[in-house]
Amino acid sequence: MIEYRGMQQTQEQPLHWDDHRTKINLTFIFALIVAVIGILGQPALFVIGIGVAIYSWLTNPKQYLIYRDALVIIYGRPRIKSFPFQEMAHLELLTLPIGDRLRIRMANGRRLMLLTKDSATFMEKLDEALDAFHGGQRGTDYNEEDRSNSQPEIQSEIPPENRLGESSTENDDVPY
Repeated sequence: MIEYRGMQQTQEQPLHWDDHRTKINLTFIFALIVAVIGILGQPALFVIGIGVAIYSWLTNPKQYLIYRDALVIIYGRPRIKSFPFQEMAHLELLTLPIGDRLRIRMANGRRLMLLTKDSATFMEKLDEALDAFHGGQRGTDYNEEDRSNSQPEIQSEIPPENRLGESSTENDDVPY
């Protein structure tokens, strides 16, 4: 998220950020140990260890940042992934025996799990940023005022299972 003003480059500051719940990536450490064992005599173990270490480095989040128009997740360098607010459909806080998790449902039906240190505060800040981005219209039909004044309500012809961003028929109480 970089804004250019003339010849000067400025970095936009996040509205809120939080770190991943755990600082130590045990999978990465164990994979490096396997790679070291592989160097000592098992070339296949070296290749497997390095492969798992790289995969773990690139897929385990380090930090979560909330900007005015997107959620940014920072993984191991160089991987950074941005999720624009217009693609987010629903937020929910899951309270599980192993700790709270924030689940984001995307408009295309995919789900994203966040394991922040303070899930409740992060959800509150993300919800505020989403409301500010959508101008208070989130969760409502943007054309609702126009239809109520000029035309009778028209029923949607899209079957419920094909609507994006709405609840699915799957069991959503299953943590992943």
